[in-house]
Amino acid sequence: MNQDFDSLFKHNIERQHYQIGAEANSTPLQIIIWPTFSGLSDFEKQFADRLAEQGYAVTAIDLYGQGQNPQDLPEKQAKMGALLAEAESLHGLQQELTQQALQGDSPIVHIGFCLGGRLALEAGLHFKETLGAASFHGLMSFYRAQSAELANQDVKLMIMNGYQDPLVNDEDAQSAKQYWSGLGIDFQFFDFGNTVHSFMLPSANNPDHGSLYNPLVAQRGFAYLTDFLAELS
Repeated sequence: MNQDFDSLFKHNIERQHYQIGAEANSTPLQIIIWPTFSGLSDFEKQFADRLAEQGYAVTAIDLYGQGQNPQDLPEKQAKMGALLAEAESLHGLQQELTQQALQGDSPIVHIGFCLGGRLALEAGLHFKETLGAASFHGLMSFYRAQSAELANQDVKLMIMNGYQDPLVNDEDAQSAKQYWSGLGIDFQFFDFGNTVHSFMLPSANNPDHGSLYNPLVAQRGFAYLTDFLAELS
């Protein structure tokens, strides 16, 4: 890892992941939640609570560390850019945080929102121990595996995307689908009509910039996720 990455995301960073759920030995899955580019917030914690109520062990990742969440849009964009700049550094950090999150030997499913949606897909594709990954309004510009043999071809993916999301154009979406199909990966890709970015987040209210909560789609998305997790259990 490079020194700039380490100073931002590793050195002197105190993290407090949010863990909830039944004893790991009694849960069919352990779920890891990756947050938006704003970092761990009440949204991810409340989502973890809902999944724990269904009997899963859940960890919402403290991506940036205590007191290190970026506050304004330029800072959020800059921190996200630094996080995603280099595949080896990103995946090394994700592996480290995943190991911190593990609560037992149950299979792992990664879930994420926005930036976290891409991180869930990264983990699903690159970490062989991942059973499934689900992305809500996630970015499609994830790192491809260096070879088919290095990819986790057994992973099952579910992608929930706003069809009018300005951060996911048709070319990016089609490229991702062709890539997964070429690897023989089992994926589901849902496009929600009349829906933009951040449709799961109750705080999203910036339609001029393509970000808006959609309560009906959020309800559908959670129902689809519930079915997906039941299939994996």
